Amino acid sequence: MADDFRSDLFKSAVKMYAILLLVLASSLSPVKLIPVQPTYALDRPFNNAANWGGTGLIETPNARILEDGVIRFGAAQASPYRWYTGAMGILPRLEFSGRITQITNIPVPSMPGYGTLKDKAFDIKFQIIPESRELPAVAIGIHDFHGTRLFAAEYLAISRQYYPIDFTLGIGSKRLKGPMELPVLDRYGLFGGVEIELNDRLHFIAEYNPIEYEIDKSSARGVPEGARYPVNVGLRARILSGIDLGLSYQRGNTFGIMLHIRAGLGQQILPYRADPPPLVSVDRRPFNKRDQKEMVEKIHEAIHEAGFSGVAVYTDGRDLIAEFENSRYLSNQKAAGRVLRILLFYSPSDTVRLTAVLKKLDMPILKISVMPDQMEKYILGEISEDIFFERLLNIEITDHVLETRDGEYIQSKKDRTSRYNIGIKPDIDIYWNDPSGFFKGTVSIKPYIRTDLWKGASAYARFSIPLYSNVYSPSAASLPPDVIRTDISKYMGKYYTFDRLLINQAFRISKKTFGRLSLGYFDNMYAGVGGEILFYPGDGKMAFGAEGDWLKKRVPETHFELMDFKRYSILANAYYYYQDLDMTFHAQYGRFLGGDIGWMLDISRRYDTGAIVGIYYSFTDTDVFTEIWNRGYHHKGVYLSLPLRMFLTRDSSQMLNYGISPWTRDVAATVSHWQDLFSLAKDITPAKFRAKLVEIKE
Repeated sequence: MADDFRSDLFKSAVKMYAILLLVLASSLSPVKLIPVQPTYALDRPFNNAANWGGTGLIETPNARILEDGVIRFGAAQASPYRWYTGAMGILPRLEFSGRITQITNIPVPSMPGYGTLKDKAFDIKFQIIPESRELPAVAIGIHDFHGTRLFAAEYLAISRQYYPIDFTLGIGSKRLKGPMELPVLDRYGLFGGVEIELNDRLHFIAEYNPIEYEIDKSSARGVPEGARYPVNVGLRARILSGIDLGLSYQRGNTFGIMLHIRAGLGQQILPYRADPPPLVSVDRRPFNKRDQKEMVEKIHEAIHEAGFSGVAVYTDGRDLIAEFENSRYLSNQKAAGRVLRILLFYSPSDTVRLTAVLKKLDMPILKISVMPDQMEKYILGEISEDIFFERLLNIEITDHVLETRDGEYIQSKKDRTSRYNIGIKPDIDIYWNDPSGFFKGTVSIKPYIRTDLWKGASAYARFSIPLYSNVYSPSAASLPPDVIRTDISKYMGKYYTFDRLLINQAFRISKKTFGRLSLGYFDNMYAGVGGEILFYPGDGKMAFGAEGDWLKKRVPETHFELMDFKRYSILANAYYYYQDLDMTFHAQYGRFLGGDIGWMLDISRRYDTGAIVGIYYSFTDTDVFTEIWNRGYHHKGVYLSLPLRMFLTRDSSQMLNYGISPWTRDVAATVSHWQDLFSLAKDITPAKFRAKLVEIKE
């Protein structure tokens, strides 16, 4: 009987599918569908979101993917399902998506404040073959590959574009298998559909949906009666650039709606207004015709007024040298280019070399040198970028500013090392999926002060002033104090306190080896002392080091009181920078705060705007934990850093940081560091600096 039902269902689906295509074709007769020739274009305009957030039709995937660096957020509903989604083209031809699926008709009685069932899931899709004249686009993907796997599936999809129609045929397993089983491979079934661009704002979608809702896992069986018809149809409209609204009719009895917003992380949100060129009187008289002291003071003033700090200028009657810290631009290449141009404008005609020295915490890190005439010809376009970058521009790690003794140079005044930076940071923290309630959050303001004390030393204080918080976890109230992070809700959002109060001392051990000592209150849970060492071999593509922290846990609801509860971590670090994709790989091995030993892997990528996306995942021995929620667990999360300049018409070095991760586990726990050594120098090593050399000309 079940076989007869499936046969009838299949016949009904085929008939309905054929009728829809005929009706659509006749209604579009005025549109130029003839001749039917493939365009072999990009995946656009057919790389839009399905219900679950990944690129697809309505409930099924296609072989299209988001472009590299494009991020998409959205929400959708087709009762009883509700989806909150995010997706991104994380690499060329690779898409990652995540979602929270809420099933509104399945309550969770064991967690009264939690509401109905909500499930986290992650998906990944790789486009094996991009569409070409000879071949269609082909992609493979995995749905819900980690965790409870309530909605797990694997598939291979083929899409072919005959503009304005995009056809998709797929082979799926598990939830995408459906009743149309393949004759030999009975673990797999067929799915497919079409998407038609009616005009540049409106798309029509029709698909055969293979999902048999009635055989979903019982804990997530939101449609126990199954779909009335296995065909979904819908319209997708582009409301504004990057904003899509979709309406659909699904399962033969359900209306659906979806809204998605997309943006490119490699694109400026607002039009960028370039900085005006410096207004200086070019004076090319030779050194012996100039007042050299007056000259270096004028150069110092020009660099300082350009927004840089820690400035000093030197000359020995042959070269011009400027040291500075980039507190003005997100791009260090742009900063160095600005300083070199200022030196060029003031340089005597017999200047041999211009040198800009980038510093951090008053420590020289990177030296960039070039001959004045070569710099001028490059600016005027008379020398190609390849020749200038590869042969004429010298870039090296340095531990000094001057080549010879200070007494042999005429120098300008030097900006005081000590400076204060005072501000107020608005802070919104959002937490998902705690048993006491799905959506938790805090709103606070955090006044802060940061000062550079002396060479390599800086201090930072931040005070948290809560405005609103509903963060409360009843499970945390009964926890013993010797848990690492599980009781974090006791420390969050309701009490005035210093969440950071510390001093850092960075120092040079050798030309390419750095050290750090830290002392104070590192975050809202731990205080203590920490140390780190880091070595950059070669040109800085790699770095190796070790760090350790010895900590005491803070008493909740107090400013400075500490428990008699001690923890320590000892970790080895290895970094590798892959220039072609501007990616950084970080591997960490050792003993974490909870006593678990193992690995933490972190991969991040930087885009042209300066935006950074990263993901991390741990593999540690969790047998040291007695709590069931820590046993066998892998700490993981994603993070996003957006440069403030993406939303401004001017440049800024400020970053906006966001992250999503579980917040009540003790696995692979570390203390947060305000300044670590890799962050100190990673952007001004020769390898990283050379990756974006074109920005010197901006």
